[in-house]
Amino acid sequence: MIPLIFGEMALVSDAPRAASVRAIEATRLLRFPRDTLEKLATRDANLGKELGRFCQARMVANLVRHSSILAAVAPAERKALMDRFETRTFAAGEQLVTHGQESAGLFLIASGTVSVTGYEDEGDRVHITDLGPGDVVGEISLVLRRPATADVTAVHHTVALELSSERFKEAIKEYPSLLAELYELATTREDETKSVVAQETLDVEDIVLL
Repeated sequence: MIPLIFGEMALVSDAPRAASVRAIEATRLLRFPRDTLEKLATRDANLGKELGRFCQARMVANLVRHSSILAAVAPAERKALMDRFETRTFAAGEQLVTHGQESAGLFLIASGTVSVTGYEDEGDRVHITDLGPGDVVGEISLVLRRPATADVTAVHHTVALELSSERFKEAIKEYPSLLAELYELATTREDETKSVVAQETLDVEDIVLL
């Protein structure tokens, strides 16, 4: 049987675990504590590089299987599309997208969590939702060609694959189905953002009236 490795994603990315692993029968494991791996990687740089490559390949494989955006592209074409993306890491509190500004690209979350925050007319912040692995952000600005309608901020250490605006334009020409999927997502999210912000405003007004 080929040895299986798990637990490496959270170890390398420093993000909370995105899945649980449960033994369904008697299982024998070899466990490497974080400090032991760090010491080994310090002695042999190739170990760290190889683990990084393994994690990168697994992240891409997971995204290819589960991302609704990538599902819009034929399976045989997904690898070529993924090759257009570049890996980016964001520390907790760092912004991927800024409200009122044009997005620098499309971000596909590989690991970690981001918080989406909208704004009322008076400037008050409104939490819209949290997004995680497989979700994309930045599509409203790119697809609808307007400034971003919300801030998108890393909740903790987050790894995302970025498709720059220039590569995005190239990709949608080659994969029209990708643009159709993103357009539907962008319009739906824009409506949801407006709805949440409007509801928050109404709730505040109700409190004031009471």
